[in-house]
Amino acid sequence: MERTRKDELAAAAVTVLAEKGSRGLTHRAVDAAAGLKPGAVNYHAPSRTQLLTMALREVFLRDMDTATKHFSLEEWSHRAVVDAVVGFVTDMCSEANRARVIARHHLQGESLTHPELRDAFDVQLAAFVQLVRDGRAAAGAPPSTAAAELFAMSVDGLLRRQVMIGTHPLAAEDVRAIADMVAVQ
Repeated sequence: MERTRKDELAAAAVTVLAEKGSRGLTHRAVDAAAGLKPGAVNYHAPSRTQLLTMALREVFLRDMDTATKHFSLEEWSHRAVVDAVVGFVTDMCSEANRARVIARHHLQGESLTHPELRDAFDVQLAAFVQLVRDGRAAAGAPPSTAAAELFAMSVDGLLRRQVMIGTHPLAAEDVRAIADMVAVQ
């Protein structure tokens, strides 16, 4: 699928959020990150709220693509889930994707004062929880939204730990050990 100008600007907004934080997210900074003349992003996102929403959509779209790639399992066995968690965390923490984890953190902060962003977070979380709930149910586990929520919180916490907390990310064997505990849910 070919990326549009709006897609490029959304990706640039995510990069700016990751590198400069939410206070650094300006129209001028997004234009510069996209390699465009000042004012280019104004056509697609004339307000700051629209700029935040555009970045959030980009984060959610790419995150759900990555989650679907790893968690659309043929079988929801313990081993398959551990491998999926490890693969997802490794993929999300790669240089190609880690900016989204950081941008998501900044966008969550912004959602405290922007109800439309908070609503979008609720929709995105519900989609991931449903993916997990469906996978568990297909494997014969009781269809539990609470278990799927706990799973989502655990994976999100592991991502934050790997990208934003601590001097060094956890070693691969520690990530696998945590994934082993998360997969029990």
